[in-house]
Amino acid sequence: MFYNSYLTFVLGTIVYTSVSVFINLKGGYNMKSTTKFVLGAAFGGLALSMVSTTPASALTDLNVITANNGSCSIYAQHVGRLTGAYESNGVEVNLLNSETTIPYVAFLDTGDAEYVMLDSAQVLQMANAGQPGSVVYEAYNFASEGIVVPADSPIKGLNDLPGSVIGLASDRDEITTLIALDSVGLPGDSIETVVVGDAGPVMVDALTSGRIDGFAGGSSDRANIQAGGVAIRNITPMAVSANPGNSFAMWDSRMDELDGATAGFLRGWAMAQHMGVLDTKFVISVCAVATPEVFENMQTGSNLINGSVYIYQLRRTNKYGEPRNWIWAQIQGPYIGLGEIDGFIDPATFVDHRFIDRASDWDTYEVVELMDAWAAANPDKMVP
Repeated sequence: MFYNSYLTFVLGTIVYTSVSVFINLKGGYNMKSTTKFVLGAAFGGLALSMVSTTPASALTDLNVITANNGSCSIYAQHVGRLTGAYESNGVEVNLLNSETTIPYVAFLDTGDAEYVMLDSAQVLQMANAGQPGSVVYEAYNFASEGIVVPADSPIKGLNDLPGSVIGLASDRDEITTLIALDSVGLPGDSIETVVVGDAGPVMVDALTSGRIDGFAGGSSDRANIQAGGVAIRNITPMAVSANPGNSFAMWDSRMDELDGATAGFLRGWAMAQHMGVLDTKFVISVCAVATPEVFENMQTGSNLINGSVYIYQLRRTNKYGEPRNWIWAQIQGPYIGLGEIDGFIDPATFVDHRFIDRASDWDTYEVVELMDAWAAANPDKMVP
């Protein structure tokens, strides 16, 4: 089942991603793929069959903060845990609560987290402040954050925004909004922004009541708005979204100490991420177990996963998670112009590639084995 899905995906999307596939003598598909990790999750309340090949005593505990630990938009954090991808690579991933007002990099400084997920602005701000952290994995090659308006809104594009009120999922969406405006030559003070939050009913009420004219947030925020029955349109230019949406960073001083664990974490994440292109329905099935509230409307949940797999987290590099130094150099102009950073920062000073090869050192059959094991243990959970 998974082999056929994989072949179909490759034939249909070869224009978007580069893969090396060959048929071995046994008739299976083997892909040496490089990947990075993002996070697995530790939600003790879910008791589901998992593949375990590593003694529990040998696992390395890792604390991670993602952009949204409760969402399957970052599907590898849940799929990697439930299929045993992290455990099979010697690590146990504990997801810390992402809803905190404390800057994520502070968790690296205190040692409370080994890895944190940062958007492009946060990465550049970290580098600009001279903090000793580096990007080790690009989880998103395409930013999921953007500005949406109700489908029937008279606002057709960014140039129609002056005088409007834009709601924000959080403070971190302010810079996304400003950069979007800057891309069409509009000043930040041409609109009003207000933090609405990311609770579905609150976002829906703000839009339907007319308190806000548009909303800036991520893909999971949009899914929650749509789940509330509001049809929306994304008016964010492609050029604004073509940047590393979310990347994993760690403290430079811990790279040697966590060398093996980081490689294992990234390898497990990459394997989980690849499950999305091997069989998207499988990922939907696992995510419906991990975050059932998102899949109360199966179409909304499925749309969220499809967007994550084929747009935001689709691999656009030779290897999964491979940091693109040239992109980090290209995107800095608006951040300099808006005063977010003092000047150009050489990406070599805040990007590290050392884990990429090991994170990608796996074969497709290893991923398929994990998928088959979970499907066999949970036949009633599989989406037809």
